[in-house]
Amino acid sequence: MDWFKKDGTLGTTELIKKLKEHFKVEMPYMRVYNGKNLAIDKIYGPWDKSFDNLYRFKAQIESESPGSLVVIDNHIINNKLRFNRFFFAMKACVDGFLRGCRPYLAVDSTFLYGRFRGQLCIACAVDGHN
Repeated sequence: MDWFKKDGTLGTTELIKKLKEHFKVEMPYMRVYNGKNLAIDKIYGPWDKSFDNLYRFKAQIESESPGSLVVIDNHIINNKLRFNRFFFAMKACVDGFLRGCRPYLAVDSTFLYGRFRGQLCIACAVDGHN
């Protein structure tokens, strides 16, 4: 866990090398991979629980920036509420776009290849200073 606190981007192959250097032990790839996931869960909390924080995030945004739009879309699978998608737009950003940006809006997305698959979409605009 100390290695992850210093550098959270360590990969499994790098960890195998570090274990061999420091402890003179060879470990199977999957054991190191699973241990890495356990360490990350202990440091940052489980990934699955992070979706529970979305509603707190929504409440905080709505209380601190009235007029902002926060939409959380869920669906039900096997009588359990499951996250589907999320959208938010800060009131100040919407006002800034309407008052100072050129009538051009670029929308782009990228695929997510991590533990949770999907797409991350963004929208950008060009202001008077390009």
